[in-house]
Amino acid sequence: MASLSVAVLAAAMSCAAPSFAEEVEAPGDSTVFDPVIVTARKREEVAQTVPISITTYDQRSIERLNIDNLQDLRTTAPSVYIAQSTFRTDTINVTIRGQRNFESTGLQFDTASAVYVDGVYYARPVGLNGALFDVASVEVLKGPQGTLVGRNTTGGAILYETKRPTDQFEGYLNATLGDYRRRELEGAVNVPLGDKLAFRAATAWSEQQGYIKNYYFDPATGYTNNTPAQGVRRIAGNFSLQWKPDDSLTVLLRANLAANHSTGVAYTDIGYYEGTVNAAGNRPSICNIPGTCTGFTDLLGHRIEPYYSNVATRTVNTDPATYNALLNSVARVKSRGFWTTEQALTNYSVGHYETYSAQIDKALNDKLDLQVTTAYRTWDTKGIASSRGLPYATNIFVYGTPNYQSYQTEATLNGRSFDDRLKWTTGLFYFRETSERDGDSVFLYLPSGNIPAAAAGRQITYTDATRNGGENRSYAAYAQGTYDLTPKTRLTAGARYTVDEREALLATQTIRTPASPATTATVPNGVFDPASYILNGIAYAGQTRACALTNTSGVLLPLSQCSVDVERTFRKPTWTVAVDHNLTDKTMVYATARTGYRAGAINSGAINPAVIVAKPEEVLDYEVGLKSDWTLGGMPVRTNFAVYYTDYKNIQIQTSLPNVTIASAPAPGGGNQPCTQALFNAGQCVGASNDNVTLNARKARIQGAEWELIAQPIEGLTLSTAGSYLDAVYTDYTFTPPAGYLLPTGTTNLSGTPFPLPKWQVSYGGTYTLPVTSLAGLNFDEITFSARAYWQAENEADERPYNRQQLTTDYTLVNLRMDVANIGGSNADFAVFVTNAANKKACQAEPQGVLGSSPQGSFGVAGTSGVTQCLPLPPRMAGATLSYKF
Repeated sequence: MASLSVAVLAAAMSCAAPSFAEEVEAPGDSTVFDPVIVTARKREEVAQTVPISITTYDQRSIERLNIDNLQDLRTTAPSVYIAQSTFRTDTINVTIRGQRNFESTGLQFDTASAVYVDGVYYARPVGLNGALFDVASVEVLKGPQGTLVGRNTTGGAILYETKRPTDQFEGYLNATLGDYRRRELEGAVNVPLGDKLAFRAATAWSEQQGYIKNYYFDPATGYTNNTPAQGVRRIAGNFSLQWKPDDSLTVLLRANLAANHSTGVAYTDIGYYEGTVNAAGNRPSICNIPGTCTGFTDLLGHRIEPYYSNVATRTVNTDPATYNALLNSVARVKSRGFWTTEQALTNYSVGHYETYSAQIDKALNDKLDLQVTTAYRTWDTKGIASSRGLPYATNIFVYGTPNYQSYQTEATLNGRSFDDRLKWTTGLFYFRETSERDGDSVFLYLPSGNIPAAAAGRQITYTDATRNGGENRSYAAYAQGTYDLTPKTRLTAGARYTVDEREALLATQTIRTPASPATTATVPNGVFDPASYILNGIAYAGQTRACALTNTSGVLLPLSQCSVDVERTFRKPTWTVAVDHNLTDKTMVYATARTGYRAGAINSGAINPAVIVAKPEEVLDYEVGLKSDWTLGGMPVRTNFAVYYTDYKNIQIQTSLPNVTIASAPAPGGGNQPCTQALFNAGQCVGASNDNVTLNARKARIQGAEWELIAQPIEGLTLSTAGSYLDAVYTDYTFTPPAGYLLPTGTTNLSGTPFPLPKWQVSYGGTYTLPVTSLAGLNFDEITFSARAYWQAENEADERPYNRQQLTTDYTLVNLRMDVANIGGSNADFAVFVTNAANKKACQAEPQGVLGSSPQGSFGVAGTSGVTQCLPLPPRMAGATLSYKF
């Protein structure tokens, strides 16, 4: 664990490179930073005059900081933690100021931080992992934006704008080569079509092999899988047409298209740990690790014999069929290296995304401006997430959204009154999204079953939620104004009223196979089908079809009644009040109070009506900050600092609860008995599964601080730092599990425990432009060296149900870059770069703030045994980019 002094020292070094969209003029010419224009309050303003914390970027800073996609903002933007989903590579989870998204298929749960691209609301986190290119600006707004940006911004918002057409013929072309067969082409061309019309087209194509090497091999069949994980292939295009007949009217049409393909997620094995709680059947705890004490045949038909021939004496089995027993695989993976795995199945993710928008800006007079934006967005995605770095297939997760569609219209009126002392904004917002048949499906087989058979505990269970769907609608009206109380003091006040209507169709069914009339009789309302079920080319005799939905007592519904329509309406006002004051011409202090609202949800992934609806979240946030441009002995310095406190209520918590609807435990004298809390705590239940259930925890409090400091001590040298401190704690995390669920072992109440996020995040670095114009016989305009480091503390977590081996550690990532501008007096630029230069071995934490473990069914069960697994962050990667501007 890194000490606080390390973080303080890092901050004091003043040496990070997110100068973001800002350049500093030479000290001899000026002591003023170039102003950065933002639209955080629906009008163009200088960022240093807006009374909220904002981090901004432009295309140049994105390149210098090696930001490839939105996920990379985590290493430069204070209070921002963005991580790839641990199940699917097409989804990112955005956390700002401790308020985070969680895994959600379909239209179930809304985000805590909104993403807008070219003014269009991207309501789902799916597809946000695409490349950033042809960027005009990226604004990261911290804290609730419930008045002007709207709902689902309890943490903040990311506003991403691509470049508009201009009246100049211009363009660029970039080509990049790098490690892991990285190949990229990016370019744009801007074409004036007369005096009033202009067209711009920008495209990007990239491909890179996965960095996690796969060495899976089954000696009995000769089956191999050497597809590396985390490989990507992307292609995207932004096309825009702008018509400006006069200075008062602009019409902008845009089409943003993208297709992404990934070879999916894979875990590497860190080691294994042995607990104290016996495995099912009162066997030694080590037997909880699959393939350790009993053999089994997986869903690929591959046979795995047990690691121990005699667990009592710990005699290791010499049968060659033990090759893929998990403990053997762990040893091989550890010997090969950190970025390796033995994964039986290749995961993948494929998505296609289209967004079409029209924006009209009309100056009604010299005091009033009207903007109307309307947009249509559609996408489809599909993929598989299975094995999680395991040398067998017992859990296959298949997801897909065949036809997501959203429609939105927003009208905003900006005006000035009272001799321009009042600047006001008012508007209306409408949003609708639909998605049919967008649920996922899961094949689950327990390794303790030995071989699939028509017997309790030995069947394959297929849960099919692909019949589910939903529709959401949102309506809002808002108004906000800023009034100049004095030439140096301003008051801002605003309010918004939102109505959210949600509809969901739940129709989840299950198939159990192999099956017989006798096993079907044990499933409430089960229907026997004698037809064979085919999975991975293997035929299993007989099927039991049943509804997966239960009544509130946890009893399965009849198959003929396996469809539930749920409708809910949520209403919420939100408001903002802020006061800011100029201490000097270039130093502002401010205080802001505001509320935020995340819409309630219908959990279409749940099977029990008791956990189908989650109530809306509410936040009340206070922020005090300072923004200052000043000089120290003639050296320009920018200092931005903010502290905040958030009161957080009705928190939508997606927690993992044991679902024991179909679980049982050995009964005294033989047979089975229902799984109770006591039996589950003792590790005696078979057939329990962990469901991601959303409930509402009562209260939490979040407090923290952020800073950005930039200085130019000498001409050509810029040093900077940015960082954040987060102290987030559940103050009342009490709930009662609904029927059919139990409490996780050892975690009956999370009150007083921290949010599973890093407490400290600090970036620091610098850029230096050499005062030379030639090197090795080549002339150029400038050569710039950049270095940046990102340090993250270990994740906070409720440690009680986990082994110490699963706790995360802090890590530092270092990036280096050199840029040469206008080589040989041409318009060609050249750059070389290295990311993670120290080749740091770092893991992405699970949503619970710890490392993953296998088997998943006992993840978070205190005292059990398991294999610690890590989702590795990328290793050291080097590359070079050649650019040409025209």
